[in-house]
Amino acid sequence: MRLPRELEADGTAEAILNVLSARTAPLWSGSDFSVPVISVGDFLRKAIQRANSRGHLRYGLEAISEKLEGERKGIEHLRESRGIPAGERISRLLFISNDGSQRFYRHIEHLLQLHASRIIACMLDLDGRALGSIVTGKEKQIKIIMAEHKGAVSELLRELLENRHHQSTQSGLLLLFFSLCLPFLF
Repeated sequence: MRLPRELEADGTAEAILNVLSARTAPLWSGSDFSVPVISVGDFLRKAIQRANSRGHLRYGLEAISEKLEGERKGIEHLRESRGIPAGERISRLLFISNDGSQRFYRHIEHLLQLHASRIIACMLDLDGRALGSIVTGKEKQIKIIMAEHKGAVSELLRELLENRHHQSTQSGLLLLFFSLCLPFLF
């Protein structure tokens, strides 16, 4: 998987790939297709909100499917008419809630197989209501979002690093706190 050029240029691509491969799970119970599972912290939450405020997010399975299909046809047309080779680089990022039905996840799996060379999906550790709240600031259920601008894709992937670093720092501080307090508790 080749991440956006911007991430290769700034040297974060390999670290991001490590974060993406650290924790994975099957997309649905009968699937052989695994996706990264991501904990959502403040850094990622804010990055999603920024991407949405800039108009770089699309949400809803039907809207995302239509957009990807239109892009696929356009890419195919360029390849056929101008002989332009297909770019084998991630340019779209899906974030999926963890409370979808098997049918929903099977549709996502089909999308991922069809657009494998340019899309990556991550399962978020939150449900559709929480994702909808992050995206819209209102109580709205959203089970899938897609970053459709390469700058937004790069920023969101970079925030996965910050998110992980922040979570491991918090875990380390809690561990230190309890190790210092433990002798006083007994």
